[in-house]
Amino acid sequence: MPEIRRSRLAVGVLYLSMSAPIGGWAARVPEMRRQIGADDEQWGLANSVPAAGNAMGICVIALLVGRVRGTVLAPSAAAVVLLSAPLTAASTSLTGVVLGLTTWAFAAYVMAVPMGAMALEAQRRCGRPIMGGFDMCFGTGVLAGGAAGAGSAALGVHPVGQLSVTSGLLALALITVARRLPDDPPAPPTRPWRRFDRQILPVAAMAFLSAYITEATILWSSIYVADTLRGGPILGGVAYTAATAAGIAALLLVDRATHRFGAIRLFRASTLLAAIGLGVCLTITSPLAAIIGFALLSIGTACVNPLVYTFAGNQQKLTASEGVSVVEIAQMPGGSIAAPALIGALSGLVGLRIALGSVAVAALLLALLAGRVTPHTAGRGAPRPRRSGP
Repeated sequence: MPEIRRSRLAVGVLYLSMSAPIGGWAARVPEMRRQIGADDEQWGLANSVPAAGNAMGICVIALLVGRVRGTVLAPSAAAVVLLSAPLTAASTSLTGVVLGLTTWAFAAYVMAVPMGAMALEAQRRCGRPIMGGFDMCFGTGVLAGGAAGAGSAALGVHPVGQLSVTSGLLALALITVARRLPDDPPAPPTRPWRRFDRQILPVAAMAFLSAYITEATILWSSIYVADTLRGGPILGGVAYTAATAAGIAALLLVDRATHRFGAIRLFRASTLLAAIGLGVCLTITSPLAAIIGFALLSIGTACVNPLVYTFAGNQQKLTASEGVSVVEIAQMPGGSIAAPALIGALSGLVGLRIALGSVAVAALLLALLAGRVTPHTAGRGAPRPRRSGP
């Protein structure tokens, strides 16, 4: 048991190493924008180009899965992430920021697959659901990084100093626990295109929809409340903050609820709550109703990411790393492309309120897809042992 706790702690440090710099950077974005003298169009470009880093990361990880051990790949990529944060903050030109963010995005995607596989292996060793705890660790890291950024800004600390201290502390913690990281049991790698079989396609669709919902909430919840409903910037900020806090709070109960009710039953009930809650609140043109709706959406979809990773890790013909790579590949177009492009286009045609109805539809589709997950894939939340042959 002590060894299992140490491995869980080590994986938790990996999750913090990815998430805390994100929150710290987000809190200092206005200063970074002034530092490089970027206007709206230039800053939008600076944050759009790094999607190429995501694509490159997915391509690289698809080839490396099964060939490079996760205990080597994840800490190495984490080191690049921790270096990228302060180096990007030190940039004084648009080109430097774009290169920094692209490198950061590339390393984060290379890190994500072995990190997810390690979390699934830790869950298998525990014999009970714990993926919700890792997701909560990620959310807590983002909030802690944001709080550190806000506090540093108030004290007049430059973003480089703040992010250097954060990265240094996380690097020290990662070095301390690295040898405790659990490894995915070895198996001959499957060719990337053969991982998308009929059994995992519903899981890939879930990953796409989950990313669509998450990114839509990030991009549009504040705008909808502040501008469309004329609630003003304060209520707009409250909408996103309330949704984030509600989602993190719900993650406290996900593992226990999965163990008690079963993965499929919890997944279907929660996503139905999300779809109905947001759908009903969108019919009421009130900022308060919208805030409640986005909070219900976050509560209802809190279980989605942990269970999607678990479903991917329970595939009979794939290792946990290979299953996670399918999830990561499916999530990128849902979050990076579909959410901003589709909702933006629909908003121009029918208005943002109706366009956000697509988010409720996505949650409803998640509930329907739960019926396509086979019982052995669902399990009780803990992955099965991996195959040992082709």
